[in-house]
Amino acid sequence: MGHRQIESDAYKAAKKSNKLCYREFSEVPKHDNFLAYIGDLANLLSGASLTDNANTGVVKLADGRVVCLTETIKGSIVIDPNTLDTLEKFEYSDSWGGLIHSAHPIVTDSEFLTLLPDLLNPGYMVARMDPGTNERKVIGRVDCRGGPSPGWVHSFPVTEHYVIVPEMPLRYCAKNLLKAEPTPLYKFKWCPESKGFMHVMCKASGKIVSYLLWQLFILENSVISYEKICRKCVEIHVSDAFPTKKGFVGNM
Repeated sequence: MGHRQIESDAYKAAKKSNKLCYREFSEVPKHDNFLAYIGDLANLLSGASLTDNANTGVVKLADGRVVCLTETIKGSIVIDPNTLDTLEKFEYSDSWGGLIHSAHPIVTDSEFLTLLPDLLNPGYMVARMDPGTNERKVIGRVDCRGGPSPGWVHSFPVTEHYVIVPEMPLRYCAKNLLKAEPTPLYKFKWCPESKGFMHVMCKASGKIVSYLLWQLFILENSVISYEKICRKCVEIHVSDAFPTKKGFVGNM
């Protein structure tokens, strides 16, 4: 078994300067002076200072390309699965923009599904990318029901007919991000008063068919999700670190 470092911009900059140069998941560069700090804040707004260190997930697309991912969109990097060489950045050809996406998209032989959090108008875009393309096409949008910002989205469940969009009470927080405390999860804020929700979107129409008021939760990696059609309703079952939870989508 071989091992190679992904030659991201963050990796190459760290090797060259022997120090952290980009904002990582829970660490930030040390600033030499106040002007450097101001420059870093400007780069944060543009996304230039965010890491492209693609060390969170690896997916094989239906067309054979292997892509390493992290939660920043710029951190999508194509590698050679045989040599582990870093080949190129995976450039999305659409105009949806944004800085972040789900670190763990749903990839099958027929589609690539991801979530794009909207930090300005709190919500999530659910997007699909067809095999052999780099274009994300939005299926639909989920508006947040609680909180001043969208909840952190690391992964999300999908069943045969539905996309389950988790709105966690662990929410993105610009104030904490600007403080840049070098502690785990510094960019988020736990907001139990905003509650937690599961939004259920129809994959075919992009319409929200139901939402569920969930217990306060953190959904980091959904393990099992499936739907069961009963006589009068559809049930969605989602399992993570918590015991399996069941929610009703609606009447048939």
